[in-house]
Amino acid sequence: MPHATLRARMGVIAATTTLTIVGVFAATATASTTGSSLTTTAAPTMSLAAPKPATHHARRTARQIREAKVRRVLREARRQRGKPYVYGAAGPHAFDCSGLVRYVFMHAIGRSLPHNAAAQYHSVRHIQRRHLQPGDLIFTDNGYISHVGIYAGHHRWWVAPHTGTHVQKQRIYHAHFLYGRVLVVHKHLARHHHRHRHHH
Repeated sequence: MPHATLRARMGVIAATTTLTIVGVFAATATASTTGSSLTTTAAPTMSLAAPKPATHHARRTARQIREAKVRRVLREARRQRGKPYVYGAAGPHAFDCSGLVRYVFMHAIGRSLPHNAAAQYHSVRHIQRRHLQPGDLIFTDNGYISHVGIYAGHHRWWVAPHTGTHVQKQRIYHAHFLYGRVLVVHKHLARHHHRHRHHH
């Protein structure tokens, strides 16, 4: 075979081989790019909103539980309106001051309190005047605790005042008072509650 013809054929083979290799590289690059694009498209998007702290939810739930209990307590106190004061009475037809408080909390929320104003003061959480909220207890302190009523808000309380009167919501008079809270909802109880959705 002439040398010229042989060189021509070798050139064709080399060119064909080069084109084939280039084509393989191109196809591989395209597949890689396509796969990468698909992978990127299929990747889940991440929410930018930060989750709310569990402690905030617990505080909100505790507040809601307490507010519901306050409503029950005040509603039960209102049901006793007009019943006469009788010393030593604890309901259901007559009350003295601590007897009224004891009856209301027992029937509203199942909380048992002593039938004695001083004993009630020592069995609840003590708070300051600025923290007073509806449902809290107000005690008259004359050197000893002599009287108790249930704070109703707006400077009024539910109380059985004295002999010759009846259970009523009245404006709080001027005296030396102490304050206590029965309706205490702890955060861990609030979390538990959410998971399964307390005589003179």
